[in-house]
Amino acid sequence: MTMRRLAIALPFALCAVGTARADTFSGFSGVDRPYLVNQDRVCTPLLVASSAATGAPVCKKAAADFIAHLSIKPPIVQSGARASFVAQAAGRAITVSRKAGGVVVTWSAPDPIVKIVETYASQYDDRVAVAYIVRRAGKEVTDVVAFDLGQNQTAVKDATPPKDVTPPKDPDASTDAPRPAAAAPPDDPKIAKAAADARAAGKARSLAAWKAVLALDAAHSEALFQLAAAEIAAKHTAEALAALATLAASNRSDAIEWLVEARLHPAFQALRGDAKFRTTVGLDRKAATTYERLMGFGGGWEQTGTSCDKPEVRFTAGRDRSFKLRVKTTCEGAVYDTNFKGTWRIAGDRVVLALPNQGKQATNADEATCGFEAAGDEEAMRCALGHDLDFSVLPTRR
Repeated sequence: MTMRRLAIALPFALCAVGTARADTFSGFSGVDRPYLVNQDRVCTPLLVASSAATGAPVCKKAAADFIAHLSIKPPIVQSGARASFVAQAAGRAITVSRKAGGVVVTWSAPDPIVKIVETYASQYDDRVAVAYIVRRAGKEVTDVVAFDLGQNQTAVKDATPPKDVTPPKDPDASTDAPRPAAAAPPDDPKIAKAAADARAAGKARSLAAWKAVLALDAAHSEALFQLAAAEIAAKHTAEALAALATLAASNRSDAIEWLVEARLHPAFQALRGDAKFRTTVGLDRKAATTYERLMGFGGGWEQTGTSCDKPEVRFTAGRDRSFKLRVKTTCEGAVYDTNFKGTWRIAGDRVVLALPNQGKQATNADEATCGFEAAGDEEAMRCALGHDLDFSVLPTRR
């Protein structure tokens, strides 16, 4: 090579050697534990034990169809008042803490850390990822590490556990059924009208309107939920938590429904990382009722499909007892996409789906039963809709 050609080529060679890699966090799986880095690297988060994690994430390149089955959800950046976590770096150590207080995990990187770029969380705060810059071979490189806090946050110890809220009964402490639920009192026209007026009230009147409902019925489940939402909107955190605690202590049959609703409702996102809130609404405990098992993660369930073998299933249950079911099958280029709608009800420890023919009332022949079963460290719901459709879905973790 001539000196001229060497002089031209050398800067490009040096540039190629010195270019800093910038990994990008692309989100957590909605149906499993992995996360996605860039557009094609699927990684397994590090497990947390006693607020510590060790080792390095295992990542592998994956095909587009495999990544599609993971149902990757957009990352939730941890910044501002709604953040649940905060990450700090010192030397090679990264420490992730809850914004409300308490160390979640400490981990040591293989190289000195220059700074934290961003912190991300899954919707249910059961996984957290940190993008950070290290100095490697004289260059700054962006890496990503993620931590699996466990399905029920069992590995995480908060610094100040709540003392003034009685948690719901631990279903593992006894084989007895949960306490009997009391039915709501007979319909009272005054209460019904006050609740309707409160639903129609604007933000400025919402707080007073729901207090008026509670003045007539102090245990009104919806009113306690709405009061808590209005209090948090007014930045009255203590009052909001007190209303939720009253709801948690209620034995009204619909109290658990509104308590589950509070877990993921946007109004309470700022409290999602608060230990007192999580304990009050039962976000980190195992489901104690069939309703919680079905609706505890928002009512969304998924089954990933495989070509010519297993259909892709999306099942969504609503608090109004309606459901939507989408079944998509692909095989040798043919695609069959079918949608169902119906209603659901609870029968003991099972869920009964009713799929009536259009314009007709459902009969026993239109019903199908779903049950719950273990699936690794999660719980799956298996439904049999006749001989032609049997599926097992996992909670959707958006």
